[in-house]
Formats: sequence, C-alpha cells, structure tokens
Amino acid sequence: MELLVVIAIISILISLLLPAVQSAREAARRVACTNNLKQIGLGLHNYESAHGLFPPGRINTYIAGNGHCWGAHSQLLPFLEQQVLYSSINFSINPDPDYTLSNSVANMTVVTTPLKHLLCPSDTGPWLVQVGGGAYASHNYSVNAGSGYSLIQNALNSASPPNGIFFENSSVRIASITDGTSQTVAVSETIRSSTGAPTGFNGLALFRQDPLGGFVITGNNTAGNGPPIFSDADYEMLCLTGSPPGFQPTRGVKWFYGAPGHSMYNHRRSPNDNRPDCRGGLPHSDKSPADWVNLSLNMAARSRHPGGINSLLCDGSVKYVKNSINSATWQSLGSRSGAEVQSIWSD
Repeated sequence: MELLVVIAIISILISLLLPAVQSAREAARRVACTNNLKQIGLGLHNYESAHGLFPPGRINTYIAGNGHCWGAHSQLLPFLEQQVLYSSINFSINPDPDYTLSNSVANMTVVTTPLKHLLCPSDTGPWLVQVGGGAYASHNYSVNAGSGYSLIQNALNSASPPNGIFFENSSVRIASITDGTSQTVAVSETIRSSTGAPTGFNGLALFRQDPLGGFVITGNNTAGNGPPIFSDADYEMLCLTGSPPGFQPTRGVKWFYGAPGHSMYNHRRSPNDNRPDCRGGLPHSDKSPADWVNLSLNMAARSRHPGGINSLLCDGSVKYVKNSINSATWQSLGSRSGAEVQSIWSD
C-alpha cells in the first residue's frame, strides 16, 4: 500500500514538473533562435558596410527564361562565414529548376545544404524537403518586403511600390530607412513546410487539411497564369477560397531562392495570423516580364514559439513580437519610410 502511495506521489510530482521542464527547453530554443537572427543581423551590417546598401531581396535580370532570381540569403553567405559555399554557386544558372532534370545540377551543393544559422530549433520540420524530383534545403528566416502587396517597383494597376527592406532588385541604404533602424524590421521567422511538392503533386487535399501548412497561389504554375494580389479585396477574392487554383506546401523551402513564401514575407497581417498565406503572380526564374510584373504576396510571419515570433530589426537587435500586436503597428514596423512613430519596445 505504501508503495502505491509513493508511486502516486511521484506521478503527481512528474506531472507538475513536466510543464516547467518543457517551458525551460522552449526558452532555451528561443534564445538559440534569437542568436541565429543576431548572426544574420551582423552579416547584413557587414554586407552594408562593404557595399553601401543591404542585399537585394530578390535578383531578377528580366531576361525571359533566365531571371536568375537568387535571394538575399545567397548574397549574405560570405558575411556569415560561408565563403566556400558562396564560391560553389553558379549565379548564371536559375536557382529554382529541378536540379535532377537540368543543368542546375551544378548548384546541387548549395541547394541541398541546410545552414544551422537559418534553422530555428523550435521548428521540428525537416531540413530537406522534396520539390519536384529533388530535395531542397529549408530555413526559418524570411526577409521583409514591407507592409504592402507588390514585390516589384513598377507593378500593374498603379499598385504601391514595396516599402520594406528587401524586394525585387532592391538597393536599400541605411540612410533611406527614415523611420529609424530600431523601428523597422529586416527579418522575421517563418515555419518550415514538411510535406513538399513532389512531381505530380496535387495540393488541394492537403490545403483543406492544413491551410497553414503552405501557401495559396492565385494561378496554375504549369499553365503560366497567376493574377496579382494588390489589395485586401484581391486577397479575399483570390486567396480566401475553399478551392484555390493552387497550393504549395513549400513554405521556407529553398533558402537561396528569392520568392514569396520561400524566403520573403510581408507585414500586411499580424504574426501567426490564422488565415492562409498567398502568393500572386509567378516568381519563377524561367518566366517572363509579363509574368513577373504580377508578383505579389500576403505572407504572415510565423513561428513555433508560443504566442509570438522573433524579429530582427535593422539596427541589429532582436525583439520578441507577440501575436496580439496591433496590426497597424505591425504594418508600420514593416515600412522603412512611412513616417510612423512607434514606442513599443520595453528594452
């Protein structure tokens, strides 16, 4: 009888201690995530010191079929102690074709290499995710395109040009961040998709099962269409539907590729918003200017931390932003020159 009592007491103690242990572990993981972002911030400032501006969020040559749309993380490699990996890249080859089927096999090393400083330990998603016939490296840190929808400077329909730090062929200098570097976000967390999109994949069933497991696309990639989302009304009409034209469970996949959902997000909706993320237009390197001009996004920052996300500010500091942040405040933190004045940081 006494043994049963002792066992019962031990069970109660374990049940009381387990949440505390789990909380302590998550706190440690969040610290590690914060350190990752600080390393990225240091790399960004070293890049800015060397070049006089931040790296482009997405490079596009605007040569039909050869956009070469490499993302910001690929440009930062030499400033994050990854010179060898950087030197292995053939930047004259598009980053996004299936390397198992094309001459992009030359870049197989970089596209299959997960980088520890780009992986949040709170996210248990796979480091390599299948897209087409090959597996690609994933990550947890997307660059901020701003509080609006468009990713390009000369969008259709008089859409507002991007007001963030990283967008297509961006060349943002510290001096142009007139809202202040401590009041403007550079990079925030994203979550890694786990399913991927193998050849012949049909994502509609997965979308209905888990709309936040990837992102909606407004068109059919194979057919070569993709209407833009340049307003809240566009987002509601094209993206908030039970049967979207396409769904890609590849969020955070291809850290080297400059495209919405893959390595770019915006501040239109608050962190971890419960509505689906969405990409308009066609980001692919092998498309044409007629397709790229529609490139747009409504991608929320997301994390596996309870209650919020980590964000890297342009001054190199990292803040924990709660999901409950006012959406207008979050939008103002996404713009570099909106003349907003915010005082929300407690430290």
